[in-house]
Amino acid sequence: MSIEPLRKRKTSGELYTRRSPTKQYIEKSLAWSLEDFLDRASIRDRRHSDYVPSEVLVYHLRQTKSDNSDGRFIQLYDILRDRVEAACPRANRHVGEKVHEDARLSEIRDATVNHVTELMFTDRQVYDEQLDIYEVVFDKAVRAAHITKLRKVNRRENANEDMEDEVTGDVRAAVEAALERYKKVSLTAEEDLDYRIHLRDAINALPTNEREVIDLMLADIPIETNKDGEPSMTELLGCVEKTVRNRRDRAFAKIRQALELEVHDGR
Repeated sequence: MSIEPLRKRKTSGELYTRRSPTKQYIEKSLAWSLEDFLDRASIRDRRHSDYVPSEVLVYHLRQTKSDNSDGRFIQLYDILRDRVEAACPRANRHVGEKVHEDARLSEIRDATVNHVTELMFTDRQVYDEQLDIYEVVFDKAVRAAHITKLRKVNRRENANEDMEDEVTGDVRAAVEAALERYKKVSLTAEEDLDYRIHLRDAINALPTNEREVIDLMLADIPIETNKDGEPSMTELLGCVEKTVRNRRDRAFAKIRQALELEVHDGR
């Protein structure tokens, strides 16, 4: 059975491709029985020698669209759904002998799970290119979906401080305040509009890992936190504090450079 290439393309036009270890694991797993594969897929410990990478699970899930029944799809979906949920920050926290659930984190977790679930079910009917990312970098794709849902909740809770205009995409006051150091003083109305457009373009042009830090910073998510149940950048992005700060500093440097270049080129 040949492994079909993915269809989603990067902005450069290049097709997304599965990582070599993923392809090798898929090829090996094709010889297993469904029972054997499910037994291995149920293992949650990544250090276990029989642990099945989530990217491989997504591949097998997508192959079930040729089945005459939903049996194999549901079995694989249940495992993947648990992995999506596990990849989200925990909404439950222990206080003494009691367990408290953070309603906000629960809502974001559920929205993330529902989003990925919708992709899986849609793909079963018609090929959904968005699911290609989950065959390449599953954990990162889940984190990106979680951050997107978190931003939506923050925009709803802070309706007067949206990060960008829903119609024009212009950066709002919250972004400007966070990046005030880059804004020149005494701008005319026309210059201010140009500034907003260039700032939005500069943020959009950042590499994904740096743009995520800026987005979370603007959503008022701390890099680290000691508060139980409160999300932090290190938890959402799956990296240490120093890495987050380095990404933030690189992002700021690129934004500053981009704005300076834009202003210079526009004269």
